[in-house]
Amino acid sequence: MTITTAGASAAEIEFHYDLGNDFYALWLDETLAYTAAKWDGIPRDEPDATALPRAQRAKLDHHLDLVGARPGDGLWLLDIGCGWGAMLEHASRDDRVARAVGLTISRAQYDFLAARALPGAEPRLESWEDHAPERPYDAVVGMGSFEHFATAGMTRAERLDVYARYFAACHRWLRPGGRMSLQTIAYDGAYDGTGPVGEFVGSDIFPNARLPRLSEIAAACDPYFSVVALTASAEDYARTLASWSARLLRAREGAEQLVGPEGYRRYRRYLRASEVTFLRGAATLYRIGFRRRDEPLRLADPLRQSA
Repeated sequence: MTITTAGASAAEIEFHYDLGNDFYALWLDETLAYTAAKWDGIPRDEPDATALPRAQRAKLDHHLDLVGARPGDGLWLLDIGCGWGAMLEHASRDDRVARAVGLTISRAQYDFLAARALPGAEPRLESWEDHAPERPYDAVVGMGSFEHFATAGMTRAERLDVYARYFAACHRWLRPGGRMSLQTIAYDGAYDGTGPVGEFVGSDIFPNARLPRLSEIAAACDPYFSVVALTASAEDYARTLASWSARLLRAREGAEQLVGPEGYRRYRRYLRASEVTFLRGAATLYRIGFRRRDEPLRLADPLRQSA
């Protein structure tokens, strides 16, 4: 099966996400959510065993709220970059969603989800660029996938083209009045991923990765969606990374058995360095709610530059 993508290739995704389901299960929480949690109202002295799962489920509920999923609505939901199924499982237990389709280009994640056979959930091994739904969705959610849509060698104009194609596709897939939510890391105080941390992550953790900027997201979505909610919280990702790092430290013996001492050290360095990146404000976390425009706008775009 050939998976087409303008961003990170299937091989580059597999380099990171197919390191081993058992390895990630050691230091993620029981939800297996691998994006920033939402920590509002969760005390810092609450034990990690309950705090992290609560914060992750609060994040999932927040995205369901952003897309207007109310109890009894029975929405059809698309989760782009579904990971190990945190949203698919959460949605399958919630009567706000009748059916949830999840896209991933990680074979390990797909096999894991296919074996779980979550009720009302359908995992698919395909990219968003190849997706062809059988009927319009009521809502689209993307958490942690947008970061993989562009690559390090792209110009700004090329990145904007990919991002615009993504929003155009979501517009086609959604019914009139449909909602969408996006959670993504983005550059903030830093211009790009140059520097020791960025180069380490780009070579040893997420090959060929290139984060977006808020201005690029805004320019790309504007013809297709109204922005109805926007929050930024670098602190949410810093606290999540600190929790993951502590959990990995406690699971060191098991982690070294699965990925070797060097693999363990590489991921500990990645989690700690990423936490510092957010604490310093080089990057931030955006959560954005969108409402589908009835008809796309025809806009002149002054942001489409070549650099």
